[in-house]
Amino acid sequence: MIALGFIGCVDSLNPATYYTFTDDTVASYLEKNEDEFSSFIEVLKRAKVWGEMRTYGEYTCFAPTNEAFEIFLQEKNLTSLDELTDLECDTIAQTHLLNEAYFTTDLVEGSFPSPNRLDRYLTFSCDSDTLDNNKLFYLVNKTARMLQRDDTVQNGVMQIVDRVIEPSTLSLPYLMKSDTAVSIFYEALVLTRMCDSLEDYTDESYRTPGGDSCTTGVPYHTGNENEFAIFPEKRYFKYSAFVEPNSVYRAAGINNIEDLIEYAKKVYDESYPNDAGKYDDDFTNRRNPLNRFVSYHLLEFYGTYNMWNVTDEAIIPNFERKEWDIEDFFETMMPHSFVRICTPERATPNGIYINRKGTPKNSPKTGTVERGVRILAPSETTVQQDALNGIYHYIDNILTYSYDVRHTVLNTRIRYDCTTMSPDFVNSGGRGKPGETNCTGMINGFTKWWSFSPETLLSIRNRHQWFYSYQGDEVILQGIYDATVKLPPVPFDGTYEIRIGYPVMASRGVIQAYYNGDPTDIPTDLRVSGPDPRIGWESDAGKTPEQIRQLDKAMRNRGYMKAPASYRPGGGDVFRNIESMLRRIITTQYISAESDNYLRVRQILDNSSAEMVFDYLEIVPKDVFASEQGEDIY
Repeated sequence: MIALGFIGCVDSLNPATYYTFTDDTVASYLEKNEDEFSSFIEVLKRAKVWGEMRTYGEYTCFAPTNEAFEIFLQEKNLTSLDELTDLECDTIAQTHLLNEAYFTTDLVEGSFPSPNRLDRYLTFSCDSDTLDNNKLFYLVNKTARMLQRDDTVQNGVMQIVDRVIEPSTLSLPYLMKSDTAVSIFYEALVLTRMCDSLEDYTDESYRTPGGDSCTTGVPYHTGNENEFAIFPEKRYFKYSAFVEPNSVYRAAGINNIEDLIEYAKKVYDESYPNDAGKYDDDFTNRRNPLNRFVSYHLLEFYGTYNMWNVTDEAIIPNFERKEWDIEDFFETMMPHSFVRICTPERATPNGIYINRKGTPKNSPKTGTVERGVRILAPSETTVQQDALNGIYHYIDNILTYSYDVRHTVLNTRIRYDCTTMSPDFVNSGGRGKPGETNCTGMINGFTKWWSFSPETLLSIRNRHQWFYSYQGDEVILQGIYDATVKLPPVPFDGTYEIRIGYPVMASRGVIQAYYNGDPTDIPTDLRVSGPDPRIGWESDAGKTPEQIRQLDKAMRNRGYMKAPASYRPGGGDVFRNIESMLRRIITTQYISAESDNYLRVRQILDNSSAEMVFDYLEIVPKDVFASEQGEDIY
């Protein structure tokens, strides 16, 4: 009930709890209330960040009360702050500061949009007080209750909390080990040794371009904007796990690890019949059924609850949700597999689902929906689930890459937002990053699944409501670019159409595309708009359904398609009705579900400032693009 009501939390709390201080900074606010915050002031001073709190900036400051520090010291068996080292004070201070100002009215359940100054995301959720007429309140990291919120100061916003916030310092496997509610899954994680694959945190070999590339950034021009690609100072390895609690297993008759081994064998012998019985005794083999079961629950992407799909209140109205779910696809740590994550508008209960398919109107099964597995929201759990190098989420049903999931749920148009096509795009904070002109630069050799030439500037653009790009963000290639990406896997052997979506603009380049090293077609001029005779785009307005069908067919014969009707930038017209929004059919190939395949794009103009917006990629099975009823326009 709390999870379902979370979106209404903001409105239901008393607006009288808001205060505005037009003259104070973070520092002077704390000084004026020194009786309540003297311990926090001491910590900030010892951390040598006190001066920043007096000056211009934009911070969210989670200020623990003196009582919160008393509880903290008792838990550490300390008697005073003097027993803390300066380094420990620095850790506490940086944990409680964000370099962006966020009001609770800006947030949805999950995490704050930006990490704190230790590059850790803090969880944001709500709960109800059973001793106070079930009054709702906000929590940070599930333990620190907001006593007073959204107090505006000149250089940010104050959020007063009743506990010192302490993110876990454990790696993801060790954090799961401490949670007895997931003991069966953890035992499988250890038995398969997949726990060893979740231990990394930072890449010690990572090197930045140097200079001011991590501060001011590298300037470039794209579209109508002058922007900067700012390179991350560190490269992080981060992971996510979707985990069934023991209660979910017991409901399915799985009471111990032996039962789970038997269950996994039944599912994956059917899904991969050629491997049945060959690897049953070798749990570390990637083709072993239990290994497949466990690794399908693991991703090399860090994702809090609100990171898997677009949840920004400004972006959600851009989606045409009555006909299609908001959805994204992510590769898992099971070789050649992926998950489909959806935020449906009309699901019961509301929430985020894995491997869900369709709405009642367009489901392949008459009048039904493939429900999928629901991810539990932070407000539905009480344990700390955010580790040093990742996060795990409870799910409400058993997650598998079964034969039915592969051939029914994932037998669909697979549309990857290109910002999900490398773990480094996500783990760097580039995907969905708020802001205006500071984008996230990527470095060749440190961008998983990608390789690109020294002449290529590759960056992730920040998310904007009005961008002519799917989900409001995009991957940018600039210069005499030459980039190769490992394509996401397909669910089953068959014929697939591979397409890229992009917005036309005069600053774009001309690309030659290659599939597994072979050129696919004549070069594509990204500067040519839809009405050009080489493309043949015409508006749907005033035409009969048959005329529209014939026009779409003529465009396909030229290797192009109109853009999807499921997204509208800034709440304006849908992509399909915009002549500068196109899909290019790159190639049609027979693809094995257990093969690696690569797409290369090479800029062939002699223009060092030309660019390509790699917006989204579609991999579409023949069952969809050549179906009798035709592929839908969404």
